[in-house]
Amino acid sequence: MGRRKTAPPVEVIGEVFVKVDYFNRIINLLTKYCDRIAQAAVVAMLLLLVVDVLGRKLWKPIYGTYDYVSFINAILVAFSIPYCALKRGHTHVEAVVERFPERVQGIIGGITGILGLGIFSLVTWQCVVLAIDMRRLGEVSMTSLLPFYPYIYGVAFGCALLCLVILADLIQSAVKAVKG
Repeated sequence: MGRRKTAPPVEVIGEVFVKVDYFNRIINLLTKYCDRIAQAAVVAMLLLLVVDVLGRKLWKPIYGTYDYVSFINAILVAFSIPYCALKRGHTHVEAVVERFPERVQGIIGGITGILGLGIFSLVTWQCVVLAIDMRRLGEVSMTSLLPFYPYIYGVAFGCALLCLVILADLIQSAVKAVKG
């Protein structure tokens, strides 16, 4: 005779939801702090450009401004994307997907989540590989002689955080697909 499937005890289900909620709170906190860093980077970039332009007219320009702005911009983008994804600020085809039943929405969310997680996991991995190579080779920018690798590690961190946001969405999609 086959065994009858029994539902897990309510305590186990509640414990899983508590852990998922804790995971989501950590991701929210990390993305919020990274977004604050990105906001500070915008201000720093603005101040740097203003001082450089004024310096060209009044004193001497800041050498390496292009390098500094490029590095700041890399961190700005990498640290702001996870928060934007968390707040659903990216453009996506919600108007079409909303018309489907909850279960189909969950399945579509799961498929796109798996694809996004795969792509950004590869990007994170390749950024780490590139940063390791840049550090080993001692690559620096041309004018300011700043090393590249810390900024590439920063981009890898931002992409890894985006992977966590996508993973949290994937978990929510799986719950929606199972419930629906």
